[in-house]
Amino acid sequence: DWFTINIDNYSIDVVDGAMANIFENQYKLKGSKKKGYHVYENQQCSAFGDARYDIYFTTTEIGKKNNKSVQVTLVVSNGNMNCITFTNDPRTSRNIVNFLEKFPRDVESYNTTLRIQSLENELTKLNKERDALIKDSTKVEDKIANMNNTLKETTEKLDKVTNHINELQAEFNKSHDTAVMEEINQASKEQQSLQKSQTNCQKSLLNLRNDLAKIIDKLTKNALAIEKAENELKTLKN
Repeated sequence: DWFTINIDNYSIDVVDGAMANIFENQYKLKGSKKKGYHVYENQQCSAFGDARYDIYFTTTEIGKKNNKSVQVTLVVSNGNMNCITFTNDPRTSRNIVNFLEKFPRDVESYNTTLRIQSLENELTKLNKERDALIKDSTKVEDKIANMNNTLKETTEKLDKVTNHINELQAEFNKSHDTAVMEEINQASKEQQSLQKSQTNCQKSLLNLRNDLAKIIDKLTKNALAIEKAENELKTLKN
């Protein structure tokens, strides 16, 4: 009282979805689920014939772990569970068999459609990720440029103060003037502050360059992922 076909190399979700897609999208049937079956009651499906049918199907995994298949069980009746068989309705039965014989190609097509949708979603996500990484890299590059300017200005000030201290020290060596020594002490404090600022700038630059290197690494991986997805998508669409 039922018709079956085994589908290899596809998950039960893909096989189940492919069959539901045929009835609901290709033939525009309205379905529901009852006790593990997809049910389409009192509806016309031109693949089977001109009459109105009650159509039931379910999918089950069969076989061992490394050699699994998905079995599709299809039941078609004229109502009141008057199931169609080769005995009572050979023409409709042959149409059902033809429908199932074509089904592996439908599964392949459906799986390709799912993969295309998945790749398109993945590319949307990857492109957003790329745009965000480019923004981040621009921000970090700007910070590096600003920090380089700050480091340059700090180094110039430090060199100036250091030269001034050397001049004051030479003057003090000649005069031993306590006022000159006081000026040296003040200049030395400024020198220490500038040296600390210079070190902080150098550390910040190192951290920023490391951040930029990480972003560039992510951009490289992102570009490879985009290229891979685009190539697979192109192959699937061709």
